[in-house]
Amino acid sequence: MSPRAQPEQQPPPEQRLRVRYAKRGRARFASHRDIGRAVERALRRAGIPMAFSSGFSPHPRISYAGASPTGAASESEYLELGLARTCDPVWVQQQLNAALPTGLVVLAVVESAPGALADLLTASQWRL
Repeated sequence: MSPRAQPEQQPPPEQRLRVRYAKRGRARFASHRDIGRAVERALRRAGIPMAFSSGFSPHPRISYAGASPTGAASESEYLELGLARTCDPVWVQQQLNAALPTGLVVLAVVESAPGALADLLTASQWRL
């Protein structure tokens, strides 16, 4: 029996973008996994050049800051994208908004600062 061939190693992302988005209307009933699948599909539809993880099952480099509860609307959710090439953040925002389902709206896209996104978030404000 021969050893299993090692998968091709992917290069590190050339650019990291921080995305702030809202979950409104009927989209508030989508789970965190549903949101993740919707974002991945939108990235593919929009033609955004995603960087991928290495390994036998590569995935797009997307980091979520946290998960809002199913059933809760939100005006400030965050994720980070690792891109394979440098893109204009305004273009990325426009492309994503055109490809995302109703209720998911990208509010801002900026270059990521160094450090983990989850470490930068210090508080949440809830309104019931």
